[in-house]
Amino acid sequence: MPWISSAGGPLVLLPKVLLPHWRGTYGVPSDYERACGVEGYVGVIEKAGGEMLVLGDEPLQTAVSALDGRPCLVRWVYAPSPGVAESTVAAMVPAQLRGPLESVAIRLEGSPLVLMDAGAPGEHPGDTLELELEPGAYRVHVYEFAPARDMKFLVYEFEPHTGW
Repeated sequence: MPWISSAGGPLVLLPKVLLPHWRGTYGVPSDYERACGVEGYVGVIEKAGGEMLVLGDEPLQTAVSALDGRPCLVRWVYAPSPGVAESTVAAMVPAQLRGPLESVAIRLEGSPLVLMDAGAPGEHPGDTLELELEPGAYRVHVYEFAPARDMKFLVYEFEPHTGW
């Protein structure tokens, strides 16, 4: 399971077609500054006519996983080792999640989605992960997954939303 992290700021999830529009730390105000303005675990910013998800709070290692057969994002708060973290995340079920801690609405206009460091420019994003979701409206719910005293993760679930 590949994990990525940022250089210290938030991660951003955006449609791959919008990568050329993401400027990272360049510009005034920069896209990075706008992403840093998101408070809490999750937020949405707009750029080039599309919406992008910002994973805020702390710069945590993040991976693409699955929850109940649907793609999700998992952020590693603490765990004893990568092997234990990955096997625990692979076995998680919705009943083990606490929350949601936060939720936001987002409209995703394209797929695949790219997860990257918000400080990097889209032309040269560095380490990235891809997430496949059908274009459309979603509620993104952030849950806590703490299956043992020495393990804690944040789980970002994408729930299709038809109320728009």
